[in-house]
Amino acid sequence: MAVIYCSISMRSHIGVAMVCMINATAVHEMAEQKVPKLNLLIPTATTEATPIEAQCSRHTLNQSEIVESGYKGTFLWSTEMQSLIISASFYGNFLIIWFTGYFCDVYGPRIVALIGVFGMSVATCLSPTIASWNYYVFFGLRMIFGLFESPALPSMSAMAARWFPPSERSTIAAIITSGNQLSASLGVVIATNLCSLHFLDGWPLIFYLAALIGFTWCILWGFFATDNPSDSKFLSQEEKDYLFEENGKHHQSSAERKQSGQKMPLKSMIFSKATFAVISAQFAFNFTNTMMQAYLPSYSRDVLVLDLKENGIFTALPFFIQLISKISMGIFADFLKRKQILSPTTSCKIFQSLASFGCGIIYAIMALYVDCTKTTEALVLLGFFGFFLGGAIPGSFTASLSIAPMYAGMIASFTLIAGAFGNILAPAVVGFFVEKVCGFYFV
Repeated sequence: MAVIYCSISMRSHIGVAMVCMINATAVHEMAEQKVPKLNLLIPTATTEATPIEAQCSRHTLNQSEIVESGYKGTFLWSTEMQSLIISASFYGNFLIIWFTGYFCDVYGPRIVALIGVFGMSVATCLSPTIASWNYYVFFGLRMIFGLFESPALPSMSAMAARWFPPSERSTIAAIITSGNQLSASLGVVIATNLCSLHFLDGWPLIFYLAALIGFTWCILWGFFATDNPSDSKFLSQEEKDYLFEENGKHHQSSAERKQSGQKMPLKSMIFSKATFAVISAQFAFNFTNTMMQAYLPSYSRDVLVLDLKENGIFTALPFFIQLISKISMGIFADFLKRKQILSPTTSCKIFQSLASFGCGIIYAIMALYVDCTKTTEALVLLGFFGFFLGGAIPGSFTASLSIAPMYAGMIASFTLIAGAFGNILAPAVVGFFVEKVCGFYFV
């Protein structure tokens, strides 16, 4: 859970920081002087009323009101430049993601995760200085960050497959990935409050806090973590024997596989229907989740016309609800499997269907119904979005841990490749609709 929290905080909080870094008024005026074109955009604030904002009492802000609302940035980065910064870590992630599962299965998830989080922490710590110095160097730094971020999920998937029996995997999947929602709920509230501070202009503190948490995690992980339960100093022999019986006999080290002549069945995994199912679900999950995490602060500012503190609450709510939902659904799914009410396969299908159809319906309602006069309805819909999205954990994520436990790291790598396409495509889709559909941010 902690490694996912570190990873998501250091990646996605750039969305909150960007809201505070950019002089949105100046950027909007600059954009009006150019001929509109299709870009990979991140939505930017405007102080002029759109047709939707004209219905609101608070649609035009003077300079003092902008500062009071918390949006007091000084960077003059165009919408295209902002989008590239948001996407940079995904490009870096995409370059290395092909190999991370292999590294986890061959070298062990412990060292792979440690190197990844340490690299992310260093890059995050340097971000405020580099961003103030040169845009293009900052873009390169975010790409390097993405290289180190890639091992986080495969390493945790490999650890979960070794440390937890099949009957508990929906629950542990929910717990491990809870760092995502903690970062996107509690972390965002903290980030928006840091953003409003005058000390160091506020926004650099977001990066420094995330880096500090990352370095602290590295120290604790290096001391306590082991690749296999049999190597742990903190388990009894009875616990080690139980986990070996449940999991250990299905896991071989790279040296053991070489000695037995066993090769990784890469071709069979790639062309498996089960693999295709989980990577398709992961693409959809990353697409919707990235759109919500990266752009909800801008959506709350520009479409719902909220101030910075209200923005933090609206941004945090769906992920806080998702945290409760995914853990509850994970426990419930494991209960149904233990009682043999549902088979593991049926359980994954039902919960994944709930996530996919539910989130799709919520997005459609928000696009067609919500505007700045319906903030209460927007808050309720965001809560339901978080509830439905929680179903993906006992759904596709549990399936990815179960279809080939010995190669869980490699399967996770496949799902991350599909997810990376979703991460990269989301800004393009947002950019198209922001440019072409009169300010609607979610379609």
